[in-house]
Amino acid sequence: MSRQSLLDLLHQRIGLDAGSLGERVLDDAFAESRAMLGVADDEALYGKALTHPQAFAEIVERFVVPESWFFRAGDQYADLVRYARERRERRPLRVLSLPCASGEEAYSAVIALVENGIPAGDIDVLGIDVSQLAIERARAGAYRNNALRGQQMPDIWLHPRVGGFTIDEGIRQRARFRVGNALDPALFDPSEQFDVVFCRNLLIYLHPQARAKLLKSLLTALAPGGLLLAGQAETLNALSDQLQPYEGGCPLSYIRESAPAAEAVKKAPVQSPPPTPQPVATAKSSPAPAGKTATPVPEPSPRALADAGRLEEARAACERQLTRRPEDIETLFLLGLIESARGDLAAADEAFSRVCYLDRNHIPAMEHRIPLAERQGNAELADDLRRRCQRLRKRLEKSA
Repeated sequence: MSRQSLLDLLHQRIGLDAGSLGERVLDDAFAESRAMLGVADDEALYGKALTHPQAFAEIVERFVVPESWFFRAGDQYADLVRYARERRERRPLRVLSLPCASGEEAYSAVIALVENGIPAGDIDVLGIDVSQLAIERARAGAYRNNALRGQQMPDIWLHPRVGGFTIDEGIRQRARFRVGNALDPALFDPSEQFDVVFCRNLLIYLHPQARAKLLKSLLTALAPGGLLLAGQAETLNALSDQLQPYEGGCPLSYIRESAPAAEAVKKAPVQSPPPTPQPVATAKSSPAPAGKTATPVPEPSPRALADAGRLEEARAACERQLTRRPEDIETLFLLGLIESARGDLAAADEAFSRVCYLDRNHIPAMEHRIPLAERQGNAELADDLRRRCQRLRKRLEKSA
């Protein structure tokens, strides 16, 4: 009961949908929280969370998803640059990164804009995250080499150090960071407005009411005509009539339109599956017998589409499925395979990474990440994944 009480508290305060994490991740988060706070059981853990704000903050650190890397989903940085060029009147260009994790997304935004001719003085990036530890790392601007995922970046922006690098001071000066809860009604000052908002891979961890609340807050903070960049499987125009696809952009980039007369933010995402296609009558079709309904043709599964070589359709089917069930490990793994076959290494690694987060013992996903890391020049990550696979296999052999 104490375990559920703590999950209810996280549900209430930060909008966590515990089901999006999976049982293994939850078990690990509870164990790490108990060890960190020196308590014997979940009842004592819940008591501390309820009465000690700092203890609750420490617990939150164990339940959030900290993984990010530089230029993750690179197509959206291209959308950011194109938007900045099209909207020259928006200066300084005000960019929000929420959640910002350790700052990789915020610094990537600054670098992308500066590299493409936007003067540094015309850029103002704010990163917000609920994790105090993540914000401290963001402010320090120091990273391990695997934060690049094998990508090459000009030395002008990075300064090598043992095992990693630091971000150039000129870039760091254009990004500022603060701790904040995305569901806090006082998260933004009334005067704060943003031209571009990165809100990627947060909504999938929130329950429906929290999603609607956060999206309403973001739409209030995003200036009309502003650009909102969403994460994998977050089809935001299904949640708000104010958001329309960014013409010519990637599928998860949206423009905020003026609010329609009807309620702009829908109360919950559409959970039901898309309508099942009905058979189309042709000249050779026989009419259905009186009193009987024609049998509907079921939509092919993502797996069936992939097996038939229809990769684009399979990818779209996976994304539809993940919109309804973001924690569906099987679909995420299949999406990784599809992205690999399409040659999108970054998207494949992102899908497999999500599988590994939801199931830390998912050896097949780790094994697929190894060659991806090697192909992207990240030998350090590949070696780390090999060691993890070996340890898991030994553990499984002992328990067999």
